[in-house]
Amino acid sequence: MTETILLTLYALVALFFLETTFREGEMSLTKGWDMMRVVGLLYCVAWPLMIVHVGIVAYRDRHAR
Repeated sequence: MTETILLTLYALVALFFLETTFREGEMSLTKGWDMMRVVGLLYCVAWPLMIVHVGIVAYRDRHAR
């Protein structure tokens, strides 16, 4: 149950930032899919995973002592 809630929360955050980044790219003066736009969209998916990773490592480190 907890995993489902966390996965749903992660998906909502990632989708929100994907949509925001996509709209910013659509409104830009240069239309098209350049490398920086693709990387920005990939980072929208990657950064929540990094937060989860840091949280897991901190949790393990705190309980290992």
